[in-house]
Amino acid sequence: MGVAAIAVLPPETVREVVATASATLFESTPFILAATLAERFVRVRRSLPLLGCGCGGGPAARSLPAAAATWLAFGPWVALARWTAAFAVGRLIERTGCRHDAPGSALDGLAGLVPYALVAGLAARLMTLAGPGLPDGPAGVAAGAVAGFALAPCGLGVVGIAGALRAVAPACALGFLCVAGIVDARAFARPHRHAAAHDGTAYALVAIGCAAVAMRGGAALVHPRFSLALAACAAAFAALAWRHRRARGARTAIAPALMCAALVLGAPAPAYRATATTLADAFPGEPLVFEGVVSRRAGATALVRYAITCCRADAAPIVVRLANAVDARDGTWVAARGTLVERSGELRLQVVRADPLAPPSDPFLYR
Repeated sequence: MGVAAIAVLPPETVREVVATASATLFESTPFILAATLAERFVRVRRSLPLLGCGCGGGPAARSLPAAAATWLAFGPWVALARWTAAFAVGRLIERTGCRHDAPGSALDGLAGLVPYALVAGLAARLMTLAGPGLPDGPAGVAAGAVAGFALAPCGLGVVGIAGALRAVAPACALGFLCVAGIVDARAFARPHRHAAAHDGTAYALVAIGCAAVAMRGGAALVHPRFSLALAACAAAFAALAWRHRRARGARTAIAPALMCAALVLGAPAPAYRATATTLADAFPGEPLVFEGVVSRRAGATALVRYAITCCRADAAPIVVRLANAVDARDGTWVAARGTLVERSGELRLQVVRADPLAPPSDPFLYR
């Protein structure tokens, strides 16, 4: 369904959706690989919901990697509350006799994540375009809760989608976080256990993709801190490709193809849109140098740049509003230097000097 949906979108939008979905897969790969190795060699089946990315059955927010990503993106209290609630729901489900198995192979884990990665990519793009048109207040919370129940992403997918929502619809993000990964449709579904699927070519494609992203320091897809883990994944998947070089499994091909497609198509810069000013920790009189894209709306000028916590799916805008105009066209990159001043209860940058910049190869900042 996700592939059919993006097929009718404009080419640039398709590139953005593919890049964001692929970023979610690359971010999840180390955790999926660790979970499958733990199942095979350590035999800690009861701990798999904690070790993986939440791709298996049951409440996805029990995943410790997902909890860590939530901590980075939303703070420790949100992460702790979600993990505690998901753990309690998981114990309740186990008492009913419904057991959830982990994916049979790393390729199975990636294949199961594809629909949710595509949803995260579409959500990130649509949320940027919709902006203020999304519901706020109780209606926004309800809409986010319904989306969280129906979409039922994996643990890391929840963080990506909620991060995209937070930038333009905080109420929707709140409702989504309260349901997705805790009491969503995936948590109560009874999964079917499949025999582990292996495909030598698919393993090789994942190895190539992980190696390329690691060598390029994240390739504007994931945070550079994932580079070392992805390099280790590249070695592991290369070994699996050799071991299963004669194996073929058609249902495992989509995820590796999507990951490599992002490297071939490239990761376009996001559609820059000024939303809220994000200078909460700054103070009037503080000097500031900021590089961003000029955005003019309703007579106001701002510089915008996106920041990544884990991967492109959670990219959120950093907006610096300007107290005075700059001599630059809308949509161009500028390095502005000046001092923060307070205007109408809001901090703005009083620009002393603004120099044009060529668009950077990596347009993101990293938290």
